[in-house]
Amino acid sequence: MDKSHSDVLQKSALFQGIDNDDFVILLKCLIPQVKHYSKNEIILLSGDSVKHIGIIVVGNASAYLEHIDGSQTLISNLTPMNVFGEILVSTRTHKSPVTIHATSDAIVAFIEYQRVYSMCETACSVHRIFLQNMLKVIGDKYFYLFDRIAILREKTLRSRIIAYLHTLMNSEGVNTVTIPFSKTVLADYLLVNRSALSKELRKMENDDIVSVKGRNFFLKSIDKS
Repeated sequence: MDKSHSDVLQKSALFQGIDNDDFVILLKCLIPQVKHYSKNEIILLSGDSVKHIGIIVVGNASAYLEHIDGSQTLISNLTPMNVFGEILVSTRTHKSPVTIHATSDAIVAFIEYQRVYSMCETACSVHRIFLQNMLKVIGDKYFYLFDRIAILREKTLRSRIIAYLHTLMNSEGVNTVTIPFSKTVLADYLLVNRSALSKELRKMENDDIVSVKGRNFFLKSIDKS
């Protein structure tokens, strides 16, 4: 694996608390396989059997739930150091309910399921830390999905927008937040079309609730009416 790629991989939540020497030992145990994808190329197809954990090393990807009528629902936006497949590899069927495609040229590191949960003799202690980190990642994803459900249960688009911005405020601790994707993707995330989102954001600016500049949002009020 290229050193620049391994440096990014080491910053992933899966390797928190693991020093450089132990990280090198652990990589020899896990043997990540690196794959390159072009923009719009499928990384994982709905229905595929998932036997590897994936980590975005370079670029971005999106996970969509595909519906019978051909429409899609955005489930998550994946950026460097983000992990996917960590829950699916341990399910009974191993089948993916979502399709993941690259939204830019991307590089992904894949770690085989059996290597994740099989302790090797040389990296036993560090492997335990890795597994503890894995559980934390799964727990964080649970709360991410819980937040998503709470946002989508809001009755108006305005309240969905504010609820989403507040989830970012909770993590950043300030009233100015930067959304991690474009407004088109944000519209998908909130289950509305882009024009409806743009129209509501303009109304919120006119009502002095929020100020928007590109991906930066300054929330002035918590009024959800």
